[in-house]
Amino acid sequence: MNTANNQSWGFLHPECHGQNALTFFSWDLAKTIEQQFELHVDSSLAVQLHEAQKAVDRLLNQYVQIQANPPAFEGQSIKLKLEHDDDSPETPVLALQTSPHLESLILASQAQQQASRSIN
Repeated sequence: MNTANNQSWGFLHPECHGQNALTFFSWDLAKTIEQQFELHVDSSLAVQLHEAQKAVDRLLNQYVQIQANPPAFEGQSIKLKLEHDDDSPETPVLALQTSPHLESLILASQAQQQASRSIN
């Protein structure tokens, strides 16, 4: 993947299928959310959240459309919401409510990556 190109997306990578798709999706998900909050920085928090949610929905649909890993992505969802911490109620925190199946696959993929890194 061309890391010099900041606009490169995981779903465009030729190896974005099967187990690899979960890693690419995790990268794209973080990038998508960050990008939307940057694009709408002058908007209200509600608008930022709404636009980020639409982008996350599009991203998930993109992974379904390219059939990156049908059992992992089809019928799954990620809902963004703001949660308030009792310690700092004036600063909401973005929370991702991921469907249990997709969340377990992403966590397993991340654990597998961590394990392979520690071996090398």
